[in-house]
Amino acid sequence: MSAMHLVRWGALGFVASFAATDSVRYPRGSRVVVRTQRGLELGEVLAPHEDSTGAPRQGQILRGMTDQDFLLETRLLKN
Repeated sequence: MSAMHLVRWGALGFVASFAATDSVRYPRGSRVVVRTQRGLELGEVLAPHEDSTGAPRQGQILRGMTDQDFLLETRLLKN
């Protein structure tokens, strides 16, 4: 069973429920890479989502951000 999380992502700060593909429970404040309808985006875990039965999922948490992801984010924000 995949672990559910509330994640804030995107420039406008959307919040929705995401399922972790690796079944990891990410702690609050973790930076993650998520797959949404728009593609791959960066997000921040706000909390574990306890009601995983009926909660609509917005997408999937693919992984926690790596050092390369942080460097890419920094480079993209400079432009």
